[in-house]
Amino acid sequence: MNKKIIALMAAGIFLLSACSDPTGGSTTDTPADTTTHQLSDEYYKAVVTDGSYLTSKSRGVTLGLNSNFNLKAFEVGLMNLSQKHYSTDKYYFQEGQYIDSKTINNWLKRVSKDNPDGLNPEDNGKKEPDERNPYYLNSVLEQDYMVKTDNNFNLGGISIGLAMNTIDYYQKVEFGADFETKISHEELLKQGKAMADKIVQHLRETEGVGDVPITVGIFEQSAKDSLAGGTFIAEAISEKGNTKVGDWNTIKEKKVIFPVAEETSNELTNFENFKAEVENFFPNLSGVTAEAYYTDDQLIKMKVNIVTQFYGESEIISFTQHVADKATTFLPPNIPIEITIGSINGTESFLARKASETTFYTHVFD
Repeated sequence: MNKKIIALMAAGIFLLSACSDPTGGSTTDTPADTTTHQLSDEYYKAVVTDGSYLTSKSRGVTLGLNSNFNLKAFEVGLMNLSQKHYSTDKYYFQEGQYIDSKTINNWLKRVSKDNPDGLNPEDNGKKEPDERNPYYLNSVLEQDYMVKTDNNFNLGGISIGLAMNTIDYYQKVEFGADFETKISHEELLKQGKAMADKIVQHLRETEGVGDVPITVGIFEQSAKDSLAGGTFIAEAISEKGNTKVGDWNTIKEKKVIFPVAEETSNELTNFENFKAEVENFFPNLSGVTAEAYYTDDQLIKMKVNIVTQFYGESEIISFTQHVADKATTFLPPNIPIEITIGSINGTESFLARKASETTFYTHVFD
């Protein structure tokens, strides 16, 4: 779970009792708290059971993703996708409680006589990158969305994320050289859709799930050396107790790293001007990069990272002010922007602007 989202979750108390659930999901008789304060409608309030945050039954499984960039994009992206179906003003967040680590680990292995539940294809005995059967599925993530009825919390919906490989990294012999099997967008999408139905059927047979909606998102994770995390590329939902998902919807999102973007754009040109102005001001810069988020080819937000070396508080303050000036001049208007300025000592200052604002909030850390 992303630390920023967890930090925005705090508490109020409701006693839960075991009973049937009109939404089709289960309830619990364990005392539970929920957040009473919500900083914005971008975040869910969380269910906190018996005074403690209830961690996922498959905790740690997603650590096999290619990078921390992918890990964050996968977990936060699934929550963002869920907001289309489970609104933050009616649903409460709870980490997955219906799929355990053993089940997911079996799914992630190859199908075989010893592991009939495997979702990755059987080993065909081939070793060459374009001949072997790759591992398509890298990770599975469950998120639960709860609703409050009277004094109970009931399961209102489940979201499942399937993290698919664009590159399957492997070794021909143990401790040998690394090789890569590249997987096309079309093939990973085909494989992910087939896996989704099997997972939904498993959930429908799981006690407590009932007839609640099950949303499934297919995540295309980026390569190990990418500075950007992957994106969700398709979603579907299983309604009214169906054992399969319905029609799939394409999600047109992408992330672009500036200034190494392959395609020329006005956003890239403006960022390069911003970068030049920042570098001219301060002599010890190690790097200025940005992650730009696009939906339907429209830029929707940007996160900028600046790394440098400081020798005093006055340098940090002056540099932060200069960055705010140049960001206002060169970076795109009318979108949310975050700028983190760091050094070998950690984060030195932070700047942020909402889409509706024209000036940056700034904070210099002591």
